[in-house]
Amino acid sequence: MKPARFVAARNGNCLSCGFCSDYVACASKSGCVGCGSCVIGCPQGARKLKPRLDEAKSIQFTLDGNTCSVDGPVSVFDALCQLGKATKTHGPEGCTQALCGTGGCWSCSVSINGVLTRSCVTSLQEGMEIVTDPEILQRHAPVRQVTLMRPAPHFHPSIFVHGCNYRCDLCHNWDLTFAAGTQPRGPAETVSSLELDLENDYWIGISGGEPTLNPAWLLETVRQLRGAAPEARIQLDTNASLLTPELIDALIAAGVTDISPDLKALRLETFMKISGVACEETAQLYLRNSWNAVRYIHEHYRSKVFMAVSLPCHPRIHSKAELHDSAEALAQIDPEMHVTLIEYQPAFRLRDWPFLGQQVMEQARQIVAEAGLRNIIIQGGTGIPRATDPLDLHLSSEA
Repeated sequence: MKPARFVAARNGNCLSCGFCSDYVACASKSGCVGCGSCVIGCPQGARKLKPRLDEAKSIQFTLDGNTCSVDGPVSVFDALCQLGKATKTHGPEGCTQALCGTGGCWSCSVSINGVLTRSCVTSLQEGMEIVTDPEILQRHAPVRQVTLMRPAPHFHPSIFVHGCNYRCDLCHNWDLTFAAGTQPRGPAETVSSLELDLENDYWIGISGGEPTLNPAWLLETVRQLRGAAPEARIQLDTNASLLTPELIDALIAAGVTDISPDLKALRLETFMKISGVACEETAQLYLRNSWNAVRYIHEHYRSKVFMAVSLPCHPRIHSKAELHDSAEALAQIDPEMHVTLIEYQPAFRLRDWPFLGQQVMEQARQIVAEAGLRNIIIQGGTGIPRATDPLDLHLSSEA
């Protein structure tokens, strides 16, 4: 049985916001290859992948020096999946979905005709010379899509990385997270473009998206930041789904001083609902990793690294009982742990959800405090800028 091929189709829910045409890194502007990047980033859920009905065309290319062929049109990533050579997949071994799937993180990169190229949003073409050998790929400097922020609301220099392994319908930064149509930056260019002021820039943030999807880029960027600003604090915001002990050790050795793991939930069902990770095995892995990362950082680095754990909050997702149990689980690690309650505001595909208000967040604070935590702050209300509306994309800071 031949592998299925897909094409992205638009339905009547389209807002004509232009995100799929102007912000997405489409695999082929002249013809869809079913990479799915526009599906992931559509704020209306108006695009779906459907099986192709046209006749397949055999595409011949070389892979690590061997002549291969697959039926197309298809993305390079999907071709590599068919041949068991895909790099950086989403979740446990055997998954065949690119880590971010939108081309933002560049973790699925391969060498095509000698050039480092994202496989997930690149159309397979006749005669391509593709290399997946890790030793050869490491000769290329790591790159990633980034947006640099200095004005409000980021009162300190902030590096926002594009691409995420979650598919949250409430993604607050969706217009950047799922956008990947600009030129990527390497670590040195990223840091130099920040134009750091050593007298005033005492804090530098790395956020996203999910920074840990491309660890080579992240580690080198942290080293470059530490070299450029020896006294500055470097904060990493992360969903912690890929934070292994080895990566945590390397990040702290490189110069990270502050880490904010975002624990979406305690229970698997809730985690899958909020994160949009549909594969139960993948969701279990991510949820387990995130909680284990908090435990590991506390156990090994609590005297060296400042950790503030984020707990998102919305009554349509998190019951009072689960919020209490999440807080209790953290209190068992350390009742003095710093915890930030994040008010989930309407955004992305759930723009019709209600704002919570101060009273709801204060009730959440009380629940968390009763569970045994003592250092709690609320991030909400006017302290969180509203998410970009799809029809206001021209106001986005995508750069």
